[in-house]
Amino acid sequence: MRQFGSSGFRLWNLGADAKTLYTAFCLLTFLGVVSSALYYRELVGVGTSGIRRYYAGESDEPEAVVPPATQQPTAGPAIEVPPEAEEARRPIVVAVSYRKLLEVTHFHLFTMPVVLLIVGHLFLATGLSERAKRAWLLAGVVSVSLHLATPWLVRAAAGLAPLHALSGIALTVTMSVLTLYPVAAMWRRPAGMADRRVGPDGNAPGPRSAG
Repeated sequence: MRQFGSSGFRLWNLGADAKTLYTAFCLLTFLGVVSSALYYRELVGVGTSGIRRYYAGESDEPEAVVPPATQQPTAGPAIEVPPEAEEARRPIVVAVSYRKLLEVTHFHLFTMPVVLLIVGHLFLATGLSERAKRAWLLAGVVSVSLHLATPWLVRAAAGLAPLHALSGIALTVTMSVLTLYPVAAMWRRPAGMADRRVGPDGNAPGPRSAG
């Protein structure tokens, strides 16, 4: 961390070992973002109807239409279907339990802020302007916070399902930028920039003494 606090530090000044380590972290984190998006799609589907169904137990699917029973030209007794059987044909929609949602939120609160902290430090060491860095980091903080909060909001008000979908899209975009751009920056030193390597203590190695 002392490297990130040193004046004028940039990612391309890191040594090859540090670049390899940070590159692996960023790429694996990006794969985690992709897998989260795929898992989310598998869990709630595409669109906001799945969000309402999963978190609030609300379904907009039309009720199944049961055709009227026709009389059979048989001499046997007629069988009447009870109303309970008619209801059983309708899809069962159950909201995610409070305990399950609390469990998922608990784990995410301990993992997502840590990942955001690490990739945010790497992003700060790129050559982007201060305004661009501030904008992307703020977008990352807002998208992570919203995506953690919106399941609870949808559970209370199913009409807020689009907000959860938008926060998921924003989270995917911002985390992709925060993880992939530092990788490009650390391996591609801008033209005209001095190659000033830094040591483990965050300082440039001193000149070698004449032997």
